This record gives sequence, structure tokens and C-alpha cells, in this order.
Amino acid sequence: MEDNDDNPTVERASKRLKSELRVYYGPSQQTILSSFSVDLSTGGLYLQTEYPLVVDDVLMLIFSLPGQGKSVSCKARVAWSNSESDSRKQELPPGVGLQFVDLPLEDLMLISTFIEKYEVEAAW
Repeated sequence: MEDNDDNPTVERASKRLKSELRVYYGPSQQTILSSFSVDLSTGGLYLQTEYPLVVDDVLMLIFSLPGQGKSVSCKARVAWSNSESDSRKQELPPGVGLQFVDLPLEDLMLISTFIEKYEVEAAW
């Protein structure tokens, strides 16, 4: 997925849904942290966090979609960072943009169905 944040004329390939979901994440199963998403798409999500992560870090993610009855579990790559000291998008809290890496097709379909059901245009 190409990072289009620097070029406002380029549209994202997938719809983004504002969504505050509890996300469990970490570099390994021995280090599990918890925070909330700000938005979600079939390509990834924005995670509100102050945990120090850098671009290209790979994380394990687990989150549940309301009404879906199954957790989504996959790897994700840090695509970009938005810290207080280096804020790329001031309208967003500190955190990272995550790109799903090995999202199973079944989970992709769950996310797609969830986004279509609750389709709301994100403000950013």
C-alpha cells in the first residue's frame, strides 16, 4: 500500500471508517499491549499509541469487530508514525498507521462487511 498522506490529490484505494476498537498488539506474544483504533480500512488501521514504534516494525494484532462474533488476528507493518514531537496529521492523536500484512481472506471479508454496514465518511 502506497503512503498517500503527502499528496492530497491521491485518493485511498479503500474506504476508511472511523472506529474505536480495542486492539491488542505487540512485537511478539510475550509483549502484548492494548490501545484503541481511530479508523479502519481493509488495508489497515490507525492505532492511537504512545508506545515507541518506527516505520517497518512488524506487530501482531488482535481485535474484534462488533457484531461479527470472531476476532481478527494478523500481522501488521508500521507504515507511518504520528508522534507529538513529529506530528504529520495534527487532527489525529499520537499513534501509527498500520498496514495489514497477512490478513486472511475470511478476516478481510469480515472487515469489508463491517465497513459497508457502518459506512461513515472519515473527517480526515
